[in-house]
Parts: sequence; structure tokens; C-alpha cells
Amino acid sequence: MLDLTSLLQIKAKDLKMNSEQNFPEIEGFSQIEDSDLIENAPQEVAIVDGESALTRFNSGLAESRTSQFDHNEKFFKEQQLPISILDDYKSAAGETQYEISANTRRVYRSSFTIFKNYCDQHNLSPLPADPRSVISFIGHQKELYQEKNGHQLSKQTINTRLAAIRFFHIQAALHSPTEHPLVIRVMRGLMRNQYRHVSDYDQQPITYDELEMLLAVIDQQPKELTRLRDKAILQLGLQGGFRRSELAEVRIEHISFLREKLKVRVPYSKSNQQGQREWKDLPKQELFSAYDAVQQWLDATKIKQGHLFRSLSRDGNSVREYQITQEKIGKGFLKGDDIYQMIKKYCDKAGLNSRFYGAHSLRSGCVTQLHENDKDHLYIMARTGHTDPRSLRHYLKPKD
Repeated sequence: MLDLTSLLQIKAKDLKMNSEQNFPEIEGFSQIEDSDLIENAPQEVAIVDGESALTRFNSGLAESRTSQFDHNEKFFKEQQLPISILDDYKSAAGETQYEISANTRRVYRSSFTIFKNYCDQHNLSPLPADPRSVISFIGHQKELYQEKNGHQLSKQTINTRLAAIRFFHIQAALHSPTEHPLVIRVMRGLMRNQYRHVSDYDQQPITYDELEMLLAVIDQQPKELTRLRDKAILQLGLQGGFRRSELAEVRIEHISFLREKLKVRVPYSKSNQQGQREWKDLPKQELFSAYDAVQQWLDATKIKQGHLFRSLSRDGNSVREYQITQEKIGKGFLKGDDIYQMIKKYCDKAGLNSRFYGAHSLRSGCVTQLHENDKDHLYIMARTGHTDPRSLRHYLKPKD
């Protein structure tokens, strides 16, 4: 497993490789100097925990140079930092754990591990990385075929892996090799390459027709709580256009049953990571409204606070013990992946090819169905939380 802490502590001078020996002279690629890298790349250092914060603080206390502006680092440095600010420093440093979501952090760790393994295999430095190493990595990744479907890796997957390389370089206060002009040119060409064998489909939308089939399957469930919960998940997910992570994070405190609508507060979302006010107004009279389904689930379980969608006991007759130990960590509630697997299962049972459906099918189905219902773009965006109308073009199809 990748040891991130030790990796970030590796010094550039220790990782300087014999690039001239490892790479032959190639026109346009042979000479890459520091001056070739983008000068304005972000140079922030993220502190991931209290221990690393203390280490960096102590290194600041041990700094013996005279107070000056270092022309290389571009930041002013005190000669010494007083111990009186240590607690304040550690408190602020702890906020870096929220700079990206836990899921994004997990994906970046996995992606960077793949890059590191490639570098280790070829005796290359992963951090800092030579832009030519990144270009070679792109060449390797774009030729890979996935066993499960026989397709090459998508452009989005390769882009994510480059984003991970950039993220960990910025974390270590290093220039990101992904911003080198030659890397950018390679990726620009890859994005326009129409001859790679990649998947050419997205998750299909779940609209009223598909939802009706899924609800019919759920009604065959012998356990009442399973029926009530799963119907509420599908109907709320479709009507509200929720992402699966948002759906899993809905709490009872976020819900208001009004006379003509169900009002759901979304504290945070992919497009609202600053915690601004965001509400979804879901009309009670809309076809397949979630209003009654959510109400029936709450009436049956008697839960009054916490996560709306809970885990059930093995026999399906009771709600499991619920406990939150820290933010988003605990037991007794469903997670986004649980909802994803649930939808796949019901699609298979309903005769819908689960290969083409997933949790995102509810969100895309919301956009598609509202468009079919002759709602305008502003109405749809207010429902889904999209901030750019161009994002809707991916979902909107010409009407028959």
C-alpha cells in the first residue's frame, strides 16, 4: 500500500534520475528544464494531520536563516516562529482534510498508486516526476484493455489519473509535470482521438416507465421495511435528481413535509462544496412523488433523527443499531455504493440490463423526465442543482 507520508517527504535531490540515460534524445522531448514548467503552478502545502503539522511547525522553529524574502520560494519566512501560535497552526492545518471529498481522496490515492507502480517498474521517480515519465505513463494507460468489457480506458479515467499526479505534486509543493506543454499537447490529442476502442454509452436514464417496472419488483419483496425503504429511495432519487452520495446523506432534519410539497435541504453537494443554502422543492402532486413514500417509511420505522435511509437487520424486520462516531463515519445507515448495488439488483430483476443502469440513472432520469414534462432549463436546474445549463445538454434528447 502506498505510504503517502514517506512519499511526500522524499526530497527532489534524492529522486533526481539519470534522465538522459533512461530517455533517448527525441525531438521536442529531449530537454526539459525547470524553466519549461508553468511558473504559476499552485505551491500550497496541505497538512493532512496534526503530526505532520507539528513536524512542519518544528522545522519552522528550527529555521536559522535570517528573515528575508526567498526569491526561489516567493514567500516571506520568519527567522523563528513562537511556540505560542502552535495550537492555532495545528487547528488551521487540520482543515486541509476537507479540501477535497473523502471519495475524491480515495480515487486520487488509488490513481497515484497506479502511477507510482509504473514508475517503480521502470526505475523512475514518481514524486517529483519528469514530464516525460508522465507522457510514457499516458502511452501505457491508453493501450490498456479492461477485462470486464474489452474496452480501452476512457479519456475520463486517464484524466483522473493525471489529476491525481497533479494533486500529490501540489501537496508536496512541487511543480506538477501534468502542466508541462508537451503533456498538455498529448492529452489534447488523446481527447480528439476517435479511433480508440472505448465504451460509447453512458448510464441510461430511469424515467417513469422504468421506475414503474422497478417499483413492481420491489412490491414483490416479502419484507415490509425493505419495500418501504427501497421505494422511498427510488422515488426520492428520481424526483429530486439526487446523486447517490447526496441521497445517502439525506437526514431527517433536512426534510420538511409541507402542504403541497416535500422540501429537502442539501447542505453540501458536488456543485455546492461551500455549504451554501440549497433546497429541493418536490411537488406532492407530481407523478411518482416521493412525499408519501418517505412519509410511510418514517411512520413504519419511527426514526426521528439522523440518516433517513438505514440498514436493516438480516431478517429485514427491524432497523439496525445506528451510531455516528465522527463526520460521515458510523454504522446503521446506507452509503452511496449500497444504493448503487440496490439499483443494479432491481434492474436485473425487472428485466433491465444492469450494465446500462446505475445510481446516476436516477439523476439523469430526473432531467430527462422533466424535459419530457415540458419544464424549462431553469426549472430543471433548480431541481437538480446544476449551475451551468450546458451540463444539461448531455441528458436532453430530442422528443419523439
